[in-house]
Amino acid sequence: MRYQRLSGIHACLLIILLSVMVGCSEEKRETEAHEQAEAFFNALYNERDMEKVAELASEDYRRVLMHYGASSSIGRYLYNMNFDEVEIIADRRGISLYQDRADTARVQVSFTGMHAGRKRESLREVVMIRENGNWRIDRVLDGPMN
Repeated sequence: MRYQRLSGIHACLLIILLSVMVGCSEEKRETEAHEQAEAFFNALYNERDMEKVAELASEDYRRVLMHYGASSSIGRYLYNMNFDEVEIIADRRGISLYQDRADTARVQVSFTGMHAGRKRESLREVVMIRENGNWRIDRVLDGPMN
């Protein structure tokens, strides 16, 4: 009788241990479209890392961006936005399908920062596409406040 009770306890402990191990296994979470949009603009304006900017862009858009050569040129000439420092917030609730396709999304991104001692604010809509399983910036649409 005592042996059966002990095996029941062992069985319970084994089940609990397995549950904890399965629950703690690292599962790679897919980065969402709004997170990729924030990462792109953070790399462009705050980190000024062209390699990371290119990595977060779609294959076609990457060619356009690399034509400008420097992150400051992209910000100034392509997007008409200059910042010395900027806070970037992509609205996760503002995500919608673009042209009713599941592999595309529109994300609203707001920028609040400083340039030459003056506060600047801007809003842009970004078209994201899923390329090789990852969300990438495909184009930046003009903002309504421009």
